[in-house]
Amino acid sequence: MDGVTLRLARMIRGRDRGESAAHAVLRELRQDIGAVSPAYGLMDGFDAFMNVIEHAPTLKARLFHLQEQVRAAVVTTLREETGAAADDPLPLLVGGQLAWIENTVVAYITGEMTAGRRATAVSREALVLLDEIEELLGDKVLTYAVRV
Repeated sequence: MDGVTLRLARMIRGRDRGESAAHAVLRELRQDIGAVSPAYGLMDGFDAFMNVIEHAPTLKARLFHLQEQVRAAVVTTLREETGAAADDPLPLLVGGQLAWIENTVVAYITGEMTAGRRATAVSREALVLLDEIEELLGDKVLTYAVRV
């Protein structure tokens, strides 16, 4: 599960020079979702997979736990990448927003795919959703952890 829990952290660590953590996450999400990546549930049969999870409380709990691990990995990465002190709240706050971005897009994709929609259509709509999300983010989030 490290592939899922560390995905956002890898995006942040791999950001380009002059690119912030948020812009790196948005860029990579756009690339993957635009490519109709199965890693985000954009595939035939995803509805059956999610149906199994929906009807198994332990799997739902595990999914929630994975989301918490993603957020924790992002916060840790931001602290390391910025050299932020342990009592600096910005990595926690920005990290929560970055994890929210992925979680929101995945939740949207999951809902649409379990409703029987085609992956290509859902992908295009998820890209529009990402644009809306970016418009909601403030400068403090969008400019945090710019790679020098």
